[in-house]
Amino acid sequence: MTDPVPADSPADNADNTSATPGTAETIPALTGKTKDFVPERTHVFALAMMAMVCIIMAGWNPLLIGWTTLIPLIWIYWVLRAKTTVGNDGIAIRYAFRGAKSISWDEFEGVGFKGSKSFAATKSGEKHMLPGVTFNSLPGLFDASRGRIPDALSEGKAAADEKVVIVHRDGQQILMSKDEFAQYKAANETDDVSHRGQNSSPRETPPETPRTQIRGRDGVE
Repeated sequence: MTDPVPADSPADNADNTSATPGTAETIPALTGKTKDFVPERTHVFALAMMAMVCIIMAGWNPLLIGWTTLIPLIWIYWVLRAKTTVGNDGIAIRYAFRGAKSISWDEFEGVGFKGSKSFAATKSGEKHMLPGVTFNSLPGLFDASRGRIPDALSEGKAAADEKVVIVHRDGQQILMSKDEFAQYKAANETDDVSHRGQNSSPRETPPETPRTQIRGRDGVE
């Protein structure tokens, strides 16, 4: 956890920050229903536009660039064909350009992510890509696998809900526990009282000299 960044002065700390408590969120109960994970279908629209552009370009020189029309069509086929199914029996993977793969829960080791890609690792050390599965798919994987695949995403959100967000006026946000926030607030209040006490301390009156006494009498006269 990042340590709180102090403000320029204790008074600024009190005036320039605000605390936002998290909202309690619980992990939903498992249903255990088989779930299909597929690539985002909205990609098809972008690929269709790309195909139209390739067709227009191919019209200028079909022999040279006509083959480019196949690229978006291949991608569209992959989006519509590839799928990952997770259920009580294990993980079933359907690829677009190679044979299907099934992984039983006895063989399953875990799920990993590398960039935008995800894979399932087996106890034998093999890794199989999971089309349609992203990091945001973890709650669905957790439900469909009946808890065999941990839901780090929901667990992280639930843990964050128990925190307090400190927002500085400059936009910087700091996450801390409620106990840490109580200590942080108490320290700021103590420093604020000390700071105000220093500013309101009485000023010392300089001793009078014969010259100042004469000026005082002249002013009265």
